[in-house]
Amino acid sequence: MKRLLATASLLAGLCAPWWSSAWAIDDITTADAIAIHEVVQTQLEALSIDDAVSAFEQATPEKRMLIGSPDNFLRLIKEEYNPIYRYQRVIYSKPEVVNGDAIQIVRVTDGNSRVWLAVFWMQQGEDSIWRIDGCQLLETTSVSI
Repeated sequence: MKRLLATASLLAGLCAPWWSSAWAIDDITTADAIAIHEVVQTQLEALSIDDAVSAFEQATPEKRMLIGSPDNFLRLIKEEYNPIYRYQRVIYSKPEVVNGDAIQIVRVTDGNSRVWLAVFWMQQGEDSIWRIDGCQLLETTSVSI
């Protein structure tokens, strides 16, 4: 039971962005859109080849501290975010701002041809580098052919 509660708590932390409205943004520049796309693409490609270190590096420092290690991160992805771990195809939408938060939506086709939407919350650090601050998977009723 303790493990279940700990896992639920960790997942809640991963799904929700950490920053407050003080970090809210109004618009995403072309350069930011390219950088956001590259960070998400880097993480997804790293996950597809079990490169836990590279995938883990794409997360915000707060998420890395919460998760603890690249191995923990990869284990979490395999257990709770499997569609993005072993995907067949991904289609990226243009990054956008929703309620002051930068998000990147990716249409993911999993190994069973089911279609998911992966919503990545993005945060730009003080170093101006974009990182992933959370992800939520939404299953659709679509099947890819």
